Amino acid sequence: MAHLTFHQRVVISVMQRHGKKQKEIAKEVGVSPSTVSRELARNHVTGKHYQPLRAERRAEFLKRRPSVVSKLEDPELFEIVSEKLSLNWSPEQISGYLWKQAGKHQISHQTIYKYLWSLDRNHPIRKAMRRSGRRNRKQKPGFIRKQAANRVSIHDRPKVASNRKRIGDWELDLVVCKKSTGYLVTAVDRKTGYTLVGRCKKKSSRLVMDTIRAMFGKVPKKHIKTMTFDNGTEFFYHRLLPSWFKVKVFFADPYCSGQRGANENTNGLLRQYFPKGNDYGSISWQQVRKAAMLLNLRPRKRHGYQTPASLFE
Repeated sequence: MAHLTFHQRVVISVMQRHGKKQKEIAKEVGVSPSTVSRELARNHVTGKHYQPLRAERRAEFLKRRPSVVSKLEDPELFEIVSEKLSLNWSPEQISGYLWKQAGKHQISHQTIYKYLWSLDRNHPIRKAMRRSGRRNRKQKPGFIRKQAANRVSIHDRPKVASNRKRIGDWELDLVVCKKSTGYLVTAVDRKTGYTLVGRCKKKSSRLVMDTIRAMFGKVPKKHIKTMTFDNGTEFFYHRLLPSWFKVKVFFADPYCSGQRGANENTNGLLRQYFPKGNDYGSISWQQVRKAAMLLNLRPRKRHGYQTPASLFE
């Protein structure tokens, strides 16, 4: 990254005094507008104009200052961070967890990210990262071949469910992998983030409903109030659910996955254990249960780094 010269700082000072906009200053100096913005912000003195000589001296002082030793050079802290990364915790979850413990080991998530990006792209920990620099693909949506009969819109869902005010409002989805001989069914409680994962061999609606019934078999009935699905044909037999659980069923708008954000986010977390390209038909029940357990034991930022398992009890 190129640093500003004293001459460039003088130009910034003169143009600012003449009321020029930051974009105009940046174009004249030959840098980006964000560079000018940061330069003015870091050298701002209340009641005074930008002072190029003062800014130059400050920059020279910072250049001579010794760099800070990375906290990850502490063997104990490095072992803790490595252990949590191996469990697929995110840097923010690790940082929040250590902060909540209030122990001697504290580290920012930015420091952990710097360490991760310094690793080779083929390093196991780097490859296990949830986001690995994938580009955003703009895909045209498909078409709904079969609308679910008597479906109720998500817009009619009780406000208490939409506002995450209680336990028992679930979002469900079917996780599909290309060329796979099996599927995963996921269910996420909106309030706590508690996750259930099931496995089925076919995408038929009746088989998916039977899988959901088995998944919720041990969940207390007081914690099953609503279920929200997308418009996939695999949920065609949703009418069976109220007779099993006395639950109200709702459907999101077509092509609006953001209306089930909790579920979509959890599906992304689940792919850390079962990446795209894997044959879900070869996944054992033990692997499915272990993945669900690990997800429910991960601390969550929105809950003050408490785990979904502790909140769902």
